[in-house]
Amino acid sequence: MSSDNQGHDKGYAIVVNGTAEVWTDHHITYEQIVQLAFPGGPADLLYTVSYANLHGKDGTLAPGQETAVKDGMSFNVGKTNRS
Repeated sequence: MSSDNQGHDKGYAIVVNGTAEVWTDHHITYEQIVQLAFPGGPADLLYTVSYANLHGKDGTLAPGQETAVKDGMSFNVGKTNRS
């Protein structure tokens, strides 16, 4: 039997739009954050994803990007208004 877990048993405590979540991978993508924030939401909308990291830099994610996950990270996801 093989496992894709590769010893990553740790869960990272993160907050997405004010809701506590546990993330088990060391990285998280824009698409994964959007799904946590808006489960089953429309995939054709553009979202603004920003994050605050207590142990490093703050930043933003665009479609196709990812960031390393640290305990205590906070993500804010909002629907982007485009005209």
